[in-house]
Amino acid sequence: MIVKLLGFTDILAIVALLGASMLPQISVLIMGLYLIIKGVLFMILGGQLPNILDIICGFYIVTVSYGLSHWVINLIVILYIGQKAIISLV
Repeated sequence: MIVKLLGFTDILAIVALLGASMLPQISVLIMGLYLIIKGVLFMILGGQLPNILDIICGFYIVTVSYGLSHWVINLIVILYIGQKAIISLV
């Protein structure tokens, strides 16, 4: 159950990244902070590469909320978080 909830929130992070220009800045910031906190918590439990990538994606989403983005990095982050979300939901 918790894995499916984490997958759903990953999808919300993708939506926040895609709609960063239309959504309120605080919504995008919350999703970025969610990924950072999730990455740090799971790194404490067992520091693995996906958790480090979650933290990096979270920092990127925070920078996107301030208007700094590039479409290639957006695509990479969306594909990474998307595949994690799909695996969590299946």
